[in-house]
Amino acid sequence: MAGCNAGGTHYLCGPAGSDRVRPVLYTDSEGQASLIAESLAEALTLAIVLPSWHDALAGFRPPALNADHLEDNPDHPEVLARLLTTAARTVPDGFLPSVEGEEDAAFEPMLRLPAE
Repeated sequence: MAGCNAGGTHYLCGPAGSDRVRPVLYTDSEGQASLIAESLAEALTLAIVLPSWHDALAGFRPPALNADHLEDNPDHPEVLARLLTTAARTVPDGFLPSVEGEEDAAFEPMLRLPAE
């Protein structure tokens, strides 16, 4: 449905239909993929509210979430929490794509949990 400057692509998943809410999958140019939102509206909110969302999937706290920023934007932790919850569904729910007809051409999950 859309590309990005970093070479990634956003896809609406599932069958089209006027009454269906479809999750959004993002694939990057490095062979990684993740669900990022439960709907197109949620994906747009994510891109606007937390443009550094890639950092969160790599296990880093997005730089926008410092204390001063959060005072002015208290909804940002909720957006981050929704992203992480949705991304965690990528593998268990079967949304990790692969290239048809190519052996060992499956994407890797983007979500990287912080080391304990």
